[in-house]
Amino acid sequence: MSLSPQYNYPAGTEITLGSENLLLRSTTAEGYELVNTSTGEVGVTSFSKFASLLKSPVMKVSRSSALSTGILELRLGDLMFADQLAAPQRENGEFHRAICIAAASLRENLRIRSGDNELRLTGKLLDERKNRIFVCEVAKSVLGKAVYPAKPPGGRNSHWVLYRGRTILKYLKIFDELSADDDVIAALATLDHKKGNRTQRLPIELMQLMTEAWEQIGLDLKHPSPSNVLNHLEMLIFEKNKVRKRNGLHALAVPSQKTLVAHRAYLQSPTEYTVSVKGEVYGRNKRGRGSTDFRALLVGELVEIDECKISLITSAKMQGYWERLSTQQKENLTAMDEDIKQRLSLLVMIDVASRMPLAWVLSDQPKAEATLALFRMATRDKTREKTVYGCANDPAPAMGLGMIKSDNGVGLRNSKVISSAVGLGALFTTVRTYASPDKPYVESFFGMTESMLIKLIHGYTGRKAGELPGYDSVKNGALDTDELYGILTRFFIDEYPSRKHMGVGMGGRRPAEVLKALNNERGLFRPLDEDQRRIHLGWNFQATPNDEGVRVLSELRYNSEQLQRVVDEIPRTKVSVYLDPDNVNEATAIISGVSEIFRLQLQVTAFSDLTVAEVLEITEAHLREAPDAAVIYQDLIMSTRRKLHDQLRRIGVENKLPRSYSTFEECEEKARHVFRGVRIEQSNSEHKTVRPGEITSSNGGPGVYPLGADNSPTATLKPSVEVAEAYKMDQVDPELLPAATASVSKSVKPDTDKKHQPIGRPKRKGNFK
Repeated sequence: MSLSPQYNYPAGTEITLGSENLLLRSTTAEGYELVNTSTGEVGVTSFSKFASLLKSPVMKVSRSSALSTGILELRLGDLMFADQLAAPQRENGEFHRAICIAAASLRENLRIRSGDNELRLTGKLLDERKNRIFVCEVAKSVLGKAVYPAKPPGGRNSHWVLYRGRTILKYLKIFDELSADDDVIAALATLDHKKGNRTQRLPIELMQLMTEAWEQIGLDLKHPSPSNVLNHLEMLIFEKNKVRKRNGLHALAVPSQKTLVAHRAYLQSPTEYTVSVKGEVYGRNKRGRGSTDFRALLVGELVEIDECKISLITSAKMQGYWERLSTQQKENLTAMDEDIKQRLSLLVMIDVASRMPLAWVLSDQPKAEATLALFRMATRDKTREKTVYGCANDPAPAMGLGMIKSDNGVGLRNSKVISSAVGLGALFTTVRTYASPDKPYVESFFGMTESMLIKLIHGYTGRKAGELPGYDSVKNGALDTDELYGILTRFFIDEYPSRKHMGVGMGGRRPAEVLKALNNERGLFRPLDEDQRRIHLGWNFQATPNDEGVRVLSELRYNSEQLQRVVDEIPRTKVSVYLDPDNVNEATAIISGVSEIFRLQLQVTAFSDLTVAEVLEITEAHLREAPDAAVIYQDLIMSTRRKLHDQLRRIGVENKLPRSYSTFEECEEKARHVFRGVRIEQSNSEHKTVRPGEITSSNGGPGVYPLGADNSPTATLKPSVEVAEAYKMDQVDPELLPAATASVSKSVKPDTDKKHQPIGRPKRKGNFK
């Protein structure tokens, strides 16, 4: 059988149940009789139900009864514990408790010696020397410090000196009246917190004018100073005093600015004043309480990204090329560099569970491309950065992203970034802009980075305008982008993960150690497939494949056996090639209408493990040459060509080789010969037709002519054999051909004995050679 506890609470005990304020009226056999102080309703709660409610956080029972008045309430008011008092008051309370315990021991000894159990201490009895020495010895053992019966000789000192007997009796009376639940030190402490003149010394009219001045002038978003409010208060008091003077009242004095500020502090809390003069957004970020829960337990489960313009001026000089320039080129670049110096933006991704930086990117234009570069760095291995910039610690490994939290920045929240994040299988959560409690970890990360690193670098501009009046940040901006990125990389890999972190859930542990512990206990968020990562985060190129694969950026060539097999089956097709700009070893290809995804290997081994920027830099370096060397090589090429041409020409002349080329004049002359042999006879008679098969009929008819007759139209078309042969050999001028044929036809008689033969068609029409 379970026991239902029946707690003995005094009548009048205040009980808070959720939002209801209750008062214990009495204890009955059925339970506790409670009264609702707001509605006056009376109800009975059983002992078992009351005991179960005590275990829940919804019920709160006040320590003291509302109907009783203990020594603490009468003496200290609302203060109930010694920790609520100031340190000097607590020290006095400990001293008073020690002398009260010592006085009670003295009283007990005196009662035992005299045999009078009703013996009471008096001031005269406590002032006796032997009794004072006894009280000091006992008080010393209780307090742990020396207590002197009389003030030591000398000047000021901090020794505890025993009070006179009458004062000891005052504190002993309080000590005897205390109950077991009361705080003895708090009850015996001095009342220093009640010292001072607590009465209101300012007239009510003046306080009303001060309130009016703050409401009209002080509580404005332009954030006026207290002096502006005081000037307005002087005007209000001047107008009020004129009215009071007409009514025979004394004039109101203008308070000091400190009194005016104290009155505002009495009317408003610091949070209320911050919101009234700087806005709700600033007040929420500055005075907001934030959240202290564990938002992520797995590395990569939740990440926060943000961008911030670095308070730093960077140089436009290219590292490694400055010493190669001439003096004039250096002067020109120095003049240009003064105009090119700029401030860059830093984009950072931080893991919430371990507080490890996962990615960092510098950009002059923080747009979608910079955010995608941030995603690429977080999801890939960062050993290259460790090697290039000489880091000793290990960076965060490649991992997938579960949820990405970002604000409404233009470069962070756009369709391209969100679609890429969704394609990676991550959730993209957009929080409020300028609301630091929504993503507190990355916001505090920027402030820490600036205070610990950025302000030490040359070219620091300060947190606000005019913060560094004696420092010329533009003149001292000597770092280029690569040097600045190296400094940030070493800080994010070596220093920051190695420092103790006092954030929520960290407990003073170092982010690098937290990453290792979570990796062993829970593991990292699953990594991304490389093809999926390149498709959603890489660069896309359209290329036409050939037998050697595909080529992008002029120098990067990729191929695979699967791609070649599909290209042979589907010729003349376009291929979408996705390339990771941070590693060109592999690429991913997609062909429209083909379900297979092709992973291509780099064919140029010299570019292995390089980035696209490094490949382009190497290619540019290969193409770059000194101007003097280019002239020398050009002269060498041209002189070699001239020698070859002269040699071949000399060989042709010596061996009488026919020419294989023609001059312009020869080509024009040949063209005239070709077009002179073309002559078109215009027929004046009407064109007539005959039926099929009657073209050679001997019968007369329209369109039928006997061949070989003198009077036939074809007689003039039959030249002699000699003329025809001469014409074929191109020895007769075509313009004189009709006259020659006419003379020949007159001198030669037609052969009437031979049968008429039709003229055959030329084998090669239009070609007389």
